[in-house]
Amino acid sequence: MRPRILLILLGILSAVLYLAMWHISFQFNWGEGYRDRPILIYLAIYFSLFISYAGAVWIIWKHTTDNSRLLWTLIVLGLLCRAALMPAQQIQEDDVYRYLWDGKVFAHDINPYKFAPAEVSSFKEMLIQDPEAFEQRYDTQSQAELSLLYDLKWESPESLVFQERINHPGVATIYPPLAQMIFRVAHQIQPDSILTLRLLFLAFDGVALMFIVLTLQALGINRLWAMVYFWCPLIIKETFNSTHLDIIGIAMLCGTLYCVVQRRFFSANAFLAFSVVGKLYPAILLPLILKQQWAGNSKIENQWLRCGLSVVLFGGLVVFFYSPFLEIGSQNFSGLQAYATRWQQNDSIFAILVWFFGLFVELNGPVPFSYDLPSLLAKITVTCLLGVALLYLLFWRKESENPEPKAVLEPLFIIMTLVFLLSPVQNPWYLCWIVPFLCIFPWRAGILLTGLVGLYYLDFYFDYQDINQYTPWIPWFEYIPFYLTLGWEYRQLRKPINRSI
Repeated sequence: MRPRILLILLGILSAVLYLAMWHISFQFNWGEGYRDRPILIYLAIYFSLFISYAGAVWIIWKHTTDNSRLLWTLIVLGLLCRAALMPAQQIQEDDVYRYLWDGKVFAHDINPYKFAPAEVSSFKEMLIQDPEAFEQRYDTQSQAELSLLYDLKWESPESLVFQERINHPGVATIYPPLAQMIFRVAHQIQPDSILTLRLLFLAFDGVALMFIVLTLQALGINRLWAMVYFWCPLIIKETFNSTHLDIIGIAMLCGTLYCVVQRRFFSANAFLAFSVVGKLYPAILLPLILKQQWAGNSKIENQWLRCGLSVVLFGGLVVFFYSPFLEIGSQNFSGLQAYATRWQQNDSIFAILVWFFGLFVELNGPVPFSYDLPSLLAKITVTCLLGVALLYLLFWRKESENPEPKAVLEPLFIIMTLVFLLSPVQNPWYLCWIVPFLCIFPWRAGILLTGLVGLYYLDFYFDYQDINQYTPWIPWFEYIPFYLTLGWEYRQLRKPINRSI
């Protein structure tokens, strides 16, 4: 059978599987029926989707050349897969309720970083039971804002239900300014509408695809490789079912990659700033882009001047986006500090470091920036490892005499991958940041991990069935095949080429 027909059949099969996911999603009702949730059926659908996706990637790899008509056909099939999940209920994820609440708060000209949702819920109780402490804690403006938010919580059944579903309600929001602006737009279009958020995320998804296709074209790579992103089950599920906001920053990161390839470094740094105010951690890429700008050609001959202007541009845009929220100072980052201190989930290397330091350190009480000393030492270690990797890429890595055009993106790929692999929180949607790079660097281990990371949801099944003794093994099944494949790929790259005739 012709590769083109096979790809279309796999796309149709994927759309049918996403319809099956949509169908079972309505058995995932928030707050009820946990033991009866069809998590194993969901996983069977997800891994079937991954097998179909991997087959499509293999066909593109081995049997296709650039073809505009086929590209548009595959894009339409990818859109059908997204459409199948648009009306679905979230499967095991509830971050979207925070997004909707943040949008409501911001749309009423109240700083979303100022109050934790729990403060709004306990507002009247504290006012009645301890008015003196209430007066000491909140000034007149804050009292008026809390009163308004309390009323907004009760303005409709959806508003009440969604506000009560916010996870970690005692922590203020952690989401950066560009995300807050998108949440606000969603609220102004249709309050308390998950579908509206998904449609806005679809626009960013389209921007990401556009820049990926343009980047592949600029590099002379088959544009069909964009399907590594656009057909990826991880991207589709986490963006259009879980409704995670990462697509906002990912789209801007894709713009950064395109501008780096085109050697438009001021634009690259502007897009990077947009990505950072969508989600913070791509900021680590700034030194690598500045390094390329320093070495490249420019109308501005003075290297210090052109890099300095880029830093000013990047910093100025970040400050501009944060400027509507600066009146509360460091409180803007209170939620982020809580996240950095307490969260550890689905991790691999970080978990091993915590275990290792736990063998030698007996102190398990709270310490600054962590819940115990072994965790703090692990955070220091991964930070140092990232720092060393960044320094190596900046100063010590030898550049090839005749590098491929795509080599300019390789250091960015390496650092973003390390950010994920060393993180104490390796949620599946964080891996989505790596997927655009896989369109350019067809890394088998990375593509495999987009499937394996789906095992994260097995944790919920074990929890609901009271068989938690199996939970610690889940990351091993996720990451051991990945690291073995990574080692094999590295060994293949290191093999000498046999040039004998």
